[in-house]
Amino acid sequence: MDPGHTTQAVLEIGEPIGAGMYGVVSQCRYNTRKVAIKKFQLHRHTTDQVEIIEREIGLLTRLQHRHIIQFYGVHRQGNEISLVMDFAEGGSLKEAIEDSRVGDWQIKSRIAQEIAYGLAYIHHESILHRDLKSDNVLLTGLMEVKLSDFGLAMVKTSSGGYSTEVLRGTIRWRAPELLMGELPRYTNKSDMYALGMVMWEMAALCTLPFKTINSNFVVAGTVHGGEREKLPHNTPPDYRRWIDLCWKQDPSDRPDAHEVIIMDDALSQHQRASTETSLELDAIFDDSSSRSSETEGPAASQLPMEIVSLNHRAVLNEVDAQVSLAEMYETGGAMDRVGDMYTEGRGSEQSHNEAVRWHKQAMDQRRSASQASAGIASQEVSQAVERILGAMSWFHTKSRDSLMVMQSSIRSAMNVLVIAQGSARAFTNLQALTRGDETSQPHLGRMECDIASRSPEHSDVEVVRWCAKAANQGDPSGQVNLGWMYEIGRGVQHSDVEAVKWYTKAASQGDPRGQFNLGWMYETGRGVKQSDFEAVKWYTKAAIQRNPNAQNKLGVMCNHGQGIEQSDAEAVNWFIKAASQGNPNAQFNLGCMYENGQGVEQSDVEAVKWFSNAASQGNPNAQNNLALMYETGRGVEQSDVEAVRLYTKAAIQGNANAQNNLALMYGNGRGVLQSDVEAAKWYSKAASQGDLMAQKSLGAMYLDGRGVEQSDVEAVKWYTKAATQGDSNAQNNLGWMYALGQGVRQDDILAVEWYQKSSAQDNAYGHGNLASMYELGFGVKASDLHALDLFTRAHNKGYPIAHFHVKWLMSSDRRTPCSDSDAVEVNRIGAERGYVAAQHNLGRLYERGKGVRKDRSQALIWYRKAAEQGHTDSQQWVEFLQRQ
Repeated sequence: MDPGHTTQAVLEIGEPIGAGMYGVVSQCRYNTRKVAIKKFQLHRHTTDQVEIIEREIGLLTRLQHRHIIQFYGVHRQGNEISLVMDFAEGGSLKEAIEDSRVGDWQIKSRIAQEIAYGLAYIHHESILHRDLKSDNVLLTGLMEVKLSDFGLAMVKTSSGGYSTEVLRGTIRWRAPELLMGELPRYTNKSDMYALGMVMWEMAALCTLPFKTINSNFVVAGTVHGGEREKLPHNTPPDYRRWIDLCWKQDPSDRPDAHEVIIMDDALSQHQRASTETSLELDAIFDDSSSRSSETEGPAASQLPMEIVSLNHRAVLNEVDAQVSLAEMYETGGAMDRVGDMYTEGRGSEQSHNEAVRWHKQAMDQRRSASQASAGIASQEVSQAVERILGAMSWFHTKSRDSLMVMQSSIRSAMNVLVIAQGSARAFTNLQALTRGDETSQPHLGRMECDIASRSPEHSDVEVVRWCAKAANQGDPSGQVNLGWMYEIGRGVQHSDVEAVKWYTKAASQGDPRGQFNLGWMYETGRGVKQSDFEAVKWYTKAAIQRNPNAQNKLGVMCNHGQGIEQSDAEAVNWFIKAASQGNPNAQFNLGCMYENGQGVEQSDVEAVKWFSNAASQGNPNAQNNLALMYETGRGVEQSDVEAVRLYTKAAIQGNANAQNNLALMYGNGRGVLQSDVEAAKWYSKAASQGDLMAQKSLGAMYLDGRGVEQSDVEAVKWYTKAATQGDSNAQNNLGWMYALGQGVRQDDILAVEWYQKSSAQDNAYGHGNLASMYELGFGVKASDLHALDLFTRAHNKGYPIAHFHVKWLMSSDRRTPCSDSDAVEVNRIGAERGYVAAQHNLGRLYERGKGVRKDRSQALIWYRKAAEQGHTDSQQWVEFLQRQ
């Protein structure tokens, strides 16, 4: 159906099913399709109301998204306007809440996310909804969200801002900043507050906020004053947290819609299945997402900005048309007709390369009928294909949010990647191939590899076949692509040796991707003998050709002194080159150099700048470091809230440092409501990745039962992991668990072993606990000498009770030392430190000749020292010895 026009003749009007703000909605049929029709009687409305109706029509014509109600057309007859759109069989979310169809928390979470998808899309289109509530959220029969009622929506002005105007929307869902000012300024954060209200509706199973308050004015004052609706006690902590974030008083503290989208791990395991497609496509569109520092696969289109910034709505509209036509895929004749439509420009923009693609598909099934049609196409106009590829590349490289919010459309867009040949030589290659011209096959091999590497529609074996044809005839791109297929084992048995062989051929011809990939293989010793020198050699060749990955790697090699003389200044030089090209890894590395003052004057401000650049591209290491800068207020105004936001972004991407740091923020209640449950959750994620600090902290949480069910066994498990990695505190704690038999069989010998490991790292508690084992003779031969030495070291490191242990060892009231020689040494140490009991004991040992040669003069010296401190027995011994 042509958006913007339809005819009354094909509409079969049914019974009214509801009403919008200014129109009645009826169920209808349009050419056997069940649709909804919204009728407006213009003569019954004011000028402002007509403007709202026209605004809704204009916006619905623009918007194309899975979670926005689909608009089919408009019919105008006299003073009556009818909008034809999708029929939502599930009714409104309000009805679903009232009918108890959203009782499951996973359903609530999924619906919240799908609303966020829709909001993220319209916000990306510079549109605000301004009237979000459960009544304006429609549901399909499968409970899928469709945002509707855009009559009050607002579009960004030409100046780049949103207008300040009279209040719109429903008061009880309105953000606090909109309630008391004379000229409220709407922002996307106003919609986010309303999203929090819709989430509350689902949580409370109530569709009227503040229902006990009759006056809207009182409600406005209540919300403006900072009060919010109460959530049920059984609300999951994560669901509650996202509502609290959406309800923040300060709009800048509220999340963006795309941040709510990524809450799947926290809110809904059910959603994981539905996001697998998105993650799969992410990997298809951006090989570097998982291989940012490794070898490069087929190159993405490098297009001028005017092509990259092509209006993506037009592209997707064209794609949707192609997909509907492709439903006739089974017959070659149907595909020929599609090719004819592209050739003649019927139903979409004229595209000769698209015609070629469809005729080629038909040729596979009916060669004789389609070869002539393919001849209509021209080589000169294949830029349209490049634009489509450019737009798809732009979705990922320039706006990650766009990729996320257009999840449903991306699946259709994949057809473009399959349809397009991705080269201005597409027609020539196709014609030559059908003629059996072997000279064209290298180009087609490269072309097929570039496209198929991004498309699940192609057979990996077929890709390898065409890459091999190109590679064997000397095409460097084909050689790189073939090497890459061998390296990752796609379409061919994995072989690093074969990968190196083809990378070498391409690199020798000066191909920068081949040079970079070959450098990586030498650096990692895959398929070739490891050699930092060779790695630097090939990285340098690629870096000189401005390959940003190579420039970044060369900077790393210079920084570490791998295969090249160590030079921080040279490292900075290469990092700057790569960072200036937008390489996020280089931007992160450059930020680190500024933060540490390596090769450049130390500057927290510059560090923040480069961390910010990399973080904005989704680099999790940069997000973590930038968060740390915000947490500590270095180079930027201190903000725990911003730190938490950035830690969350990095943590969700799996960055273990960020997960540990985020856990600390939750544990201490900094920048976020204190939550031991959240802290334990993020510690667990980091600990599972081997993060030592998180393992130790998680062990402590299990031991104390904070945020998790108390478990000595789990505590031992995580302490063991951290202790094995060398953490001295974990080693001490593990020794303590063995000594007490908590969570593990009691074993003094193992306790001593772990205390010794901790003590060897000069850990105060390790010293103290090991000293106690020597003093008591548990798990080790008793030795006061060792005990005194360790207690002394513990005391010097701040061990709180070590001082008392030292005094006890010096006391004459304690048990007899295990040997006379030990007694002499222990008491000598104490005596020299001024302990009166030790001075008296040492005098007696000299006087009796126990553990030392009998020497009354030495005995008198130590008795006198003790006597001077008031020791009565020593005073008597002094008198006695002086009389002898």
